Amino acid sequence: MANLRDYRGFLRSGYTWAELAMNFFRLMVYSRLTSALKHSFGHRGRGVVIDYTVNVQGSRFISIGDGSWVQRCAHLSVPLIEMKAPPVGTPLKIGKRVQIGGRCFFAAVNSVDIEDDALFGPNVYLADHTHAFGNPEVSIRDQGIGAPGSIRIGKGSWIGINAVIIAIEGKEIEIGDGAIVSANSVVTRSVPPRTMAAGVPARVIKRFDEKTRAWVAVSQ
Repeated sequence: MANLRDYRGFLRSGYTWAELAMNFFRLMVYSRLTSALKHSFGHRGRGVVIDYTVNVQGSRFISIGDGSWVQRCAHLSVPLIEMKAPPVGTPLKIGKRVQIGGRCFFAAVNSVDIEDDALFGPNVYLADHTHAFGNPEVSIRDQGIGAPGSIRIGKGSWIGINAVIIAIEGKEIEIGDGAIVSANSVVTRSVPPRTMAAGVPARVIKRFDEKTRAWVAVSQ
């Protein structure tokens, strides 16, 4: 991901001084001040940038590592008001140098673990739970949270725009290190390391071949 402090790099890329100055003020001044006032993370690493439009619920049960960047209008949630009791530990863990695209929605009540250098496109939905719906005599809105699962997003993986990853009822979903989830995919099971998954539900369509150092199609 781009080094937000590499100002000369941005200028060489074609950004103007005006663009650079406004983005510096937005991210490094106003957003940092706003986040410091609003959010009391369980752990906040060095150099974390959280846009001032980001919505955070249950921040003391969320950790975020050095150099991570949460972009505009994202939502990080540990939904305490819907839980029977506060969680133990830190259900939502975000590693170092993680880039979370605009309007992403991450929610955890049990375990969502995002490892270092993961990249998320815009509008990604990531949750280890959903609403309970076992009793048709009771409105779903009044049934609380169903049995959660767990999610691990591996180091250096890439989750494309509009992807959905949900783990419920004890299911463990793991996106392996260096894996890719294509745009608009719905992930209902684990994706092995260094593979590409796509579709609804998502299935592996490519893998990285170590001998040829290239991505090759997987026969179905």
